[in-house]
Amino acid sequence: MGVGYIAYKVKILNQTVNKHLSTFVLEISMPIMIIDAVLSLNNSIRPGTSTIVTLFVASILFYVVMPIIAFIVVKILAKTINIKKYRQGLYMIMMVFGNVGFMGFPILKAACGENGDLAIFYAAILNIFFNIAFFTYGILTVGYGTEAKVKISLKKFISPGMISSFIGIALYAFGIHYPAEGHGNMFTEIIEGLFGTVGNLTPPLAMLLVGATLASVAVKEIFSEWRIYIFIFIRQIVLPLLLFPIFKIFIKDSLLSTVLFIEFLMPIANSVLIVANEYDLDSKFASKAIFISTLASIVAIPLILWLTSFYPI
Repeated sequence: MGVGYIAYKVKILNQTVNKHLSTFVLEISMPIMIIDAVLSLNNSIRPGTSTIVTLFVASILFYVVMPIIAFIVVKILAKTINIKKYRQGLYMIMMVFGNVGFMGFPILKAACGENGDLAIFYAAILNIFFNIAFFTYGILTVGYGTEAKVKISLKKFISPGMISSFIGIALYAFGIHYPAEGHGNMFTEIIEGLFGTVGNLTPPLAMLLVGATLASVAVKEIFSEWRIYIFIFIRQIVLPLLLFPIFKIFIKDSLLSTVLFIEFLMPIANSVLIVANEYDLDSKFASKAIFISTLASIVAIPLILWLTSFYPI
């Protein structure tokens, strides 16, 4: 991130370059990384059916329970720190939806080491439920407290990330993976090398772009909304510490619980800003919240992972 920040400040990167690189990551390198990760799951590390069922159930429960928690927290904040009603819908979806793709995938790839490919596969399944929840509950909730006329569009469900996630599940279901070392042919070696090389571009490019995005924002305009600080503290510090025991107690697979928890730690999703712009809501406020959340995550994610390492579970 630091490299991206400096590169933007010295004008090596700019808004046009950032936009094209973001498109490359979201539509090419990240989908390829997902498929490559699944193809790398040979029979010795393939998760069992019970683990996949647990992931499906956990993902569904997360997007059922979190909206309830978000509603309660936002209503309490509305009374205690006077959050205006026209922003409450934004606060609710900002509470529920984290940047599980653009930041989540690269961080998982790095954090899970030799289990990185399996972690990406788990995250790809979670990504499907993220999209389903965001383009149903998220769309219907974002206009809460306003007169915005929102509607669910099936077209928005289709994205390269969503398609690659379904392809990954299909590859897993049919047991398709790269040949064992020394058992492939020229074609499979080319595919494996190509997918591996392009997919591995995702983590560094994504972090580079996060840093460049932070550098592109006028800082003076960002830190004027003090209510965001309280919200971010609750979202990225308080709730993770309170809910971590639930992840560990009810999800016995340690890698799976780690993946779900790290995804839970991600800062506010950029998708919130997209829908705020689409429905003429307070997009300036949304961009401030995303910026502060992303900036805070640089400290919050390692801090929470360090603190939770002391849990006696």
